[in-house]
Amino acid sequence: MKKSIVIIGAGKGLSISVAKKFGEQGYQIGLISRNAENGNKLSTILSNLGYTTYFFAADAGDKISLESAINDLKQKLGGVDVLLYNAALFKEQDILTASSESLSEDFKVNVGGALDAVKFLYEDLKKNKGSVLITGGGLSSYPHPMYGSLSIGKAGIRNLAIQLNERLKDDGIYVGTLTVNNYMNAESTTHTPDMVAEQFWNLFVNKDAAEVQY
Repeated sequence: MKKSIVIIGAGKGLSISVAKKFGEQGYQIGLISRNAENGNKLSTILSNLGYTTYFFAADAGDKISLESAINDLKQKLGGVDVLLYNAALFKEQDILTASSESLSEDFKVNVGGALDAVKFLYEDLKKNKGSVLITGGGLSSYPHPMYGSLSIGKAGIRNLAIQLNERLKDDGIYVGTLTVNNYMNAESTTHTPDMVAEQFWNLFVNKDAAEVQY
């Protein structure tokens, strides 16, 4: 049975680069995104490159739809070995204009969905001695009031990753977060999506820390 990776929060930047990296190593690819049109385009791109790829739409902050998409992918893939949680709500908003309700809703995507996904995939990950990779960010340590909700989310996802690393290691499951400390774009000399994907691959292969800064 071929190994597989599921990417939640699949988008055109980092997700494609990580999918290609794992696809090159023989992994099947499962994609989850709330935007069905974009998700299908990404799936087509990867399939045309020769990688076995499946896509299902779901909102990472909606527990019911996320569980349904994960279950559909498990059936298609025959099991899951690696999870990449890359979902986040990126919005520029003064923290003083945010409400407690909006923070809670954003937190479901920025953090809560990762915990739900790990629970939904727990049996597969335990059986396969799998790995959970989480996209972190420098806002976790250097919060910005114009990105208040995301700053809180990145602090939360970092904390969750470290907790899960400790909690799941006895089950043979590795959990690690890559804290990306720079703006990622295709023109960067240090942080292109491909460069960050390479760091994720190293995190996955080495499995020697709950957090790696990049």
